Amino acid sequence: MGDDGALSRGRPEEQETLNLAEYLWLIRRGKWIILAFVVVSVAVSVYITMNTEPVYRSSGTFIYKPNNTISRALDMSGGVSWFEVETYRNDQVEIINSRSLAEAVADSILRSPDSDSIISLLYDGRPPPAPHLRGSLVGLVRGRSSVSMKKDTDFFVLSATGDTPTAAAALANLVMHTYYRRNLSQARGENREVREFLQTQMGLIERQLLADEDSLRRFKERNSMADLDTETTNLVRNLATMQTQAEAARTAVGEAETRAAYYRSRIDEYRQGLAGEMTEVNDTRISQLQSDISTLETARAELLATGADSLAVASIDRRLQTRRDELARAIMGKASVTFPTNPAGPLDSWMQNLAEAEAERRAQTSRWRALSGAAADMEDSLSGLPELEMRLARLERNRQVSENIYILLRTKYEETRISEVSQIGDVTIVDTALPGGKVKPSERRNLIMGLLVGLALGVGTVFLREQLDTSVKSPEDVEQLGITVLGVIPRMDLGRKGVRMPVTDSSPRAPASEAYRDLRTSLRFSATEGPMRSLVVTSAGPREGKSMTVANLAVVMAQAGQRVLLVDTDLRRPVMHNIFSLKREPGLTEVIADIRGLDDPDVIKSTGVENLSVLTCGRLPHNPAEMVGSGRMRTLTRELEERFDIVLLDSPPVAVVTDPIVLSAMADATLVVVMSKLGDKKVLRSAWTKLQRTANNLTGALLNGFDPISMYTSYGYYTYRYHYYYSDDGSRSKRRFGRDKS
Repeated sequence: MGDDGALSRGRPEEQETLNLAEYLWLIRRGKWIILAFVVVSVAVSVYITMNTEPVYRSSGTFIYKPNNTISRALDMSGGVSWFEVETYRNDQVEIINSRSLAEAVADSILRSPDSDSIISLLYDGRPPPAPHLRGSLVGLVRGRSSVSMKKDTDFFVLSATGDTPTAAAALANLVMHTYYRRNLSQARGENREVREFLQTQMGLIERQLLADEDSLRRFKERNSMADLDTETTNLVRNLATMQTQAEAARTAVGEAETRAAYYRSRIDEYRQGLAGEMTEVNDTRISQLQSDISTLETARAELLATGADSLAVASIDRRLQTRRDELARAIMGKASVTFPTNPAGPLDSWMQNLAEAEAERRAQTSRWRALSGAAADMEDSLSGLPELEMRLARLERNRQVSENIYILLRTKYEETRISEVSQIGDVTIVDTALPGGKVKPSERRNLIMGLLVGLALGVGTVFLREQLDTSVKSPEDVEQLGITVLGVIPRMDLGRKGVRMPVTDSSPRAPASEAYRDLRTSLRFSATEGPMRSLVVTSAGPREGKSMTVANLAVVMAQAGQRVLLVDTDLRRPVMHNIFSLKREPGLTEVIADIRGLDDPDVIKSTGVENLSVLTCGRLPHNPAEMVGSGRMRTLTRELEERFDIVLLDSPPVAVVTDPIVLSAMADATLVVVMSKLGDKKVLRSAWTKLQRTANNLTGALLNGFDPISMYTSYGYYTYRYHYYYSDDGSRSKRRFGRDKS
């Protein structure tokens, strides 16, 4: 058996296979522990699922196509490049996730006439206090909304979560429509600026017209004057037309200035952003070139400080220039990938629009000045009229000018408003969000997670318990301590409580009896220096079955024809007389004390087994250690060896007393019994070390009570199926003893 273990240890591939088989066996043995963890984990997951507030998700889709307005603004004949489109798309994701958009959504909710119902819907009837409402709405929008792009399309999916399906859909739609309005507002920026300017001017002119009409009416009422004559009326009409054109030119100057200011702001923002991004362009090659330039500059400074010749300085200058050129090319190459194909394209377009606006402003300024001068000359012609008629003419002129200018501004305002409304943005809403489905808790996912967690904890507990278990369970555990295994005794039923007898005598054909015969053979071949005349049988700790083992071993040796004497040297807790139903006295202690002799017929007692005699312990002494270690005991052992073929000494446990250590020095061999699942590895190692210090006749160990069905082992001999064996009455029966092992 020791050879089998050595062979197993000598084949790494086989050992690896056995380890895998052992893991599977451990899982099978701990199936109830694993099942318990699985049941508890699944129960916890069910409890958590039932007590978790549900979360619902709704999604809407929209298309973002930068070609709608960007291509016109940048005036790119070939459309927008892939790099620009990807950048713009990523920008939209950041905009939707930004704090400013969340604040815009919150403000739109608070300004809505239905704000109370919307807030109640979003917070499921539990809104925060009014002072913190806006901040809470901003956090709600940012925390519960998200956006993603669909690959290889212009589609975006905007999702939102809520405590109810309706709340999730409402939040998604609020965010999507706020983003749509912002994008539309940016696309209409230029027309919006002009419209607001015209609206302001129109309000001023409208008030001026009302004031002029009121002044004319009151003047006519005070002076009882009717309309002007035909000549004066024509003069006033011409003057009003001239001043109207002059005011129209002045309005056009203001409109051109508004457009120019808009394009200046766009140009400044783009230049600052492009310059800032260009300074951040970097990669490994650029960093290396910058490091080289810094090193060369330091070397050049050192040469100048030491007064080196100009040739050395010139050489470094050439190298510096080369590095600078390479750095410029590297930055340009990196920028060509990071930025659009033509970064100056937007600037060229905006600069052209700015130039056109500036040219329009200057042209209209010249027209305004010319028309204003002509109107001033015509104004002088009114001075020849009578005073009342002149005042009436001026009042009429002012009314007509204000009316004409108001009509002109109104016309331009409507044209600009129509142009603004007709200009679409880059975003088109495809599908608004509808009440969505539940995403948390997911019953299926939670159950699967509970099952996996339970399996992991159960398997982990099984393996951890195996690692923390220091008991000796299999022959491999004994051999790992460097101890030879001489035999393995299977676990057997001892029968009715209180009945103890050697199984080798009561059931000679039982598997355990066969195991004891194997032990007998192993002991016979372990004696390499002559026949074994005496054997000490001990154990590391109590209750490991050493007394029953030595009794069965004595029986099988006697059955082999040897004259066997079994000596009970456990002078503290003797049991041998109970096993063979003999009287305890007189016995060993009386012989050692010279009270009785070996020839006394009552000392060495016969048993029902042929060739087997027993020397019981006798009266229990008060000094057992001194008695066992006496010279008389050593002499007695030698006398017994001469009278019998083999003397078996049943000794107390090594970890409890020193008796077996003393006895092992007197005998030819020592056998240590280890009970499976009871013996501890540390205790066994300590006992073996103690015995090695005093005796060099340690034969090996016997694993007792081993159950190959409930315990894994790589020993095929102990795990095969005992197909047939003969019962006591000679009938043939079939019984499973171990596990099949392929």
